[in-house]
Amino acid sequence: MNNKFYHAWQYENLSEEDKEQCEFRSCMYIWMFSINDRVYYGRNWADFKLFIDTIYSYIPERKICFIHNLAFEFQYLKSVLKFDTVMARKAHKVMKAICSTYNFEFRCSLFLTNCALKYIPKTYNLPVEKMVGDLDYTKIRHSLTKLTEKELRLL
Repeated sequence: MNNKFYHAWQYENLSEEDKEQCEFRSCMYIWMFSINDRVYYGRNWADFKLFIDTIYSYIPERKICFIHNLAFEFQYLKSVLKFDTVMARKAHKVMKAICSTYNFEFRCSLFLTNCALKYIPKTYNLPVEKMVGDLDYTKIRHSLTKLTEKELRLL
């Protein structure tokens, strides 16, 4: 709005007129994949595509990737990958999506478990926890934002 940037939390304090002029934007600041207890990450879509391509070059067989709340992430993924098949329970509620180009099948773990991410470790007796309170959500982040080891939790 008027070439100004506002944090999402500031939106509620704007006038109705200002709210109408706002353009909502988002960008990737990190993506992460966990494969057999090893975490891989990148900071932009080019890194993501290179990673997916590399995985495909080593493992051409079907790969199943679980994404918690795939419906949300799919809104970004669909602009980067070509999906041949998408299964959704209704509009914008994607449960499964297949990208044959890289032989990846993405499935929604939220839909499959009907369980918030923070409860999955306890429900399934897993030796991990969802990190809580480690990110300052008032900070605007992008692919060049420096991340601390605490934020990455890759120690």
